[in-house]
Amino acid sequence: MPDNKEEDFEELEQVLFQGPLYGRETNLKKNPRLVQAGLIPVKRMITDALSRRAHTMTFEPASGQIVVRMVVDGIPYPAGALPGKRGVAMIQMVKLLAGLDTQNRLEFQSGGIQAEYYDAQYRLLVDTTPVRNAAEKLRIRIEDVKESFVRPSEIGFPDDLKKKIQAVTDDATGVLLACGPAESGITSLSIVATHCMDPYLYSVYNIADVGHRELINVTEFESEEGFDLELSLDKIIRQEGDAVYAGRFDDPQQAQLLFQFSDRLCFFGEIAAKNPFEAVRRLIHLVGLDQVLRGLKGIITHKLVRRLCNDCKQAYRPSQQLLKGLGLPRETTVLYRPPTPPQNDDPEASSIEEMCAPCNGVPYYGRTATYEFLEMTDEMKEVVAAGADPATMKKQMIIQKQRVLQRDALRLVVAGTTSLDELQRVFSSPRRKGRLQRQRNPQ
Repeated sequence: MPDNKEEDFEELEQVLFQGPLYGRETNLKKNPRLVQAGLIPVKRMITDALSRRAHTMTFEPASGQIVVRMVVDGIPYPAGALPGKRGVAMIQMVKLLAGLDTQNRLEFQSGGIQAEYYDAQYRLLVDTTPVRNAAEKLRIRIEDVKESFVRPSEIGFPDDLKKKIQAVTDDATGVLLACGPAESGITSLSIVATHCMDPYLYSVYNIADVGHRELINVTEFESEEGFDLELSLDKIIRQEGDAVYAGRFDDPQQAQLLFQFSDRLCFFGEIAAKNPFEAVRRLIHLVGLDQVLRGLKGIITHKLVRRLCNDCKQAYRPSQQLLKGLGLPRETTVLYRPPTPPQNDDPEASSIEEMCAPCNGVPYYGRTATYEFLEMTDEMKEVVAAGADPATMKKQMIIQKQRVLQRDALRLVVAGTTSLDELQRVFSSPRRKGRLQRQRNPQ
């Protein structure tokens, strides 16, 4: 956290708060005592988070204190423990800046703040959750406005996966969904999948509320008074629409209707499920097995992994044993890993933090995604019809050489984007981590 000295704080570039999001209003002049107690500490904390590239902050009551944590590239870091009264004042200050009700601590609230830092625009998405004894937990999700990540090219979406999605949807029918754990970016992923369709060949409409996200070359459907979903879809067909971004598939009645229209339109959207196998089972529960077998084209998911810092990553020659164990080509001559820490017995050796200023010795900087795509081939439909067993579906994906997360992640290792250490952290159980570590033994 930044130094508490006022003069040191004034020398730093400070975050500028530019008002609440979502059309809400706030009046700082009506809350002078809260502003005096909380504004400067909140500015310090948010400035520190932005300087560290944090994407999430949490303020959580614990034993008379407010514990603050930051999450950078998916890794949580402690950011201090605030005295109870000061921490509560900071929580209330954030709520005030976001246009929330500072007097209400018993209900969930959500809002946001427009902010600027070093000429970059940010959205600070704020939500509060009541906890025991009339206290509340506050979370801030930080979004860089410029990093919308809705085009395949903006997120490094594999070109062959884009072509696969184009191939399975080229007849402009069926349902293709993104899935993943809560707050894993599946809405953005579903929009990216939608943008795989060629806008010059297909007419795509949006009927969902996508918040601040932008759908490019997609027509916003304007429903007429008295129109329900069925009438809206009929109108899109009359207007020679080909595809529809439908948002969440979580309401049984709506999902059933979308699947009924899937022989005349192609639907993109998302479903709350941890993985494609759970998503298939959930769809069967929502719309029935016959509809899934008839209309589902595929389920896509992703998992984020950290990028190695380009300034300090270290090359090494992998052993043939390692290449064989991972199924990588024998001709692979170089992989990358985090830099080796300096020797403890060398007092003049630079620390990892001193060795690389850009990543501050982490040594990762930013994240990228590895992908999985369950395609509903005829063979996969037979597996699903036989009971939709996750292990059997996964086996079928491997037999048909469909894209699976762990295998796709090796693409990033070979490219030098990430390391085997990072894949072990993300994918492996503790027992498997130890086995892989012994197997690596790079030369």
